[in-house]
Amino acid sequence: MQQLTSLFSELIVLYLIAAVGYLAKRTGAFDRQADHTLTRLVLYITLPALILYSLNSPFRFSLAKNLVILIFLSAYALGAATLKAHFYLKENALPSPRQGIQQGLIIFGNQGFLGFAVCQALFAKEGIMYAAIFNILYLTLIWTYGIYIIARNTTSFRWKMIVLNPGTVATLLGLLIFFLPWDLPNFFNKLLLSLGSPTPPLSMLLIGSFMADLATQKVWEIAKDKHLWQAVFIKLVLLPLLIIPFAFFGIDYKVLAIGVLLTAMPSAPTISLYAKKYGGDVSYASLGVFISTLLLPVTLPVLYWLLNMIYSLM
Repeated sequence: MQQLTSLFSELIVLYLIAAVGYLAKRTGAFDRQADHTLTRLVLYITLPALILYSLNSPFRFSLAKNLVILIFLSAYALGAATLKAHFYLKENALPSPRQGIQQGLIIFGNQGFLGFAVCQALFAKEGIMYAAIFNILYLTLIWTYGIYIIARNTTSFRWKMIVLNPGTVATLLGLLIFFLPWDLPNFFNKLLLSLGSPTPPLSMLLIGSFMADLATQKVWEIAKDKHLWQAVFIKLVLLPLLIIPFAFFGIDYKVLAIGVLLTAMPSAPTISLYAKKYGGDVSYASLGVFISTLLLPVTLPVLYWLLNMIYSLM
């Protein structure tokens, strides 16, 4: 019960931050230039710093088995999500500006922001370490394929966007740091933490600001789109349910719980940032992120309860 209370507290804080961003735009404290500046600040400075900080965990060979399992679960979850998103577009006609967004809403979750907070609340420091390992493939994919699916239909798309961007560089450096036999100097670790910590609140401020740009009629129009709700259902329910059966293979409870929890995270705010930067449908992306985050307090406790029930019966 205490763990679920911590989870709800994290979600409430995020919702309130988004509300501040909404009010800031409505009152004129944020203008469109502020959106542009904050987007670049997050994508180019705070998020890469958070990536480096999260991967600055000492590698221990005693954890090799769990590391392999976590990477397998991550690859399985991302592979299933990518295939589902790909075939969804094959079977459903969406406007061009929403095609990459739809894929992004299904594939990429809020694993780096909310995911770390949830894992820390439930499993303390060990949860952070396992989450960092699980997120290695995710970080690589969201900064490469994530950019590609949203920017590919724009005239500004260049392949160097995928290779030469701060997220890809930060992930590669983070992997190098993770496998080094020593930690970064303490002062540098504090620097990364100081730079990276603003990422979650800044991202939610932007989501709120993006939402404030939507006319009420536009919100209702998008909210009635069946494709948006199908993306939310796939992300919050279907994909994590595909992870739970691995409990019957004797996987350590904490390892599988991390996999289920991170796969069950709502759609990533980064998708809205990409939409803003690369010309996707920002309104559709922002509402998808908002709705999936709003429903998380309903779906996540149910999945967590189901996982615990299975392990209690084994």
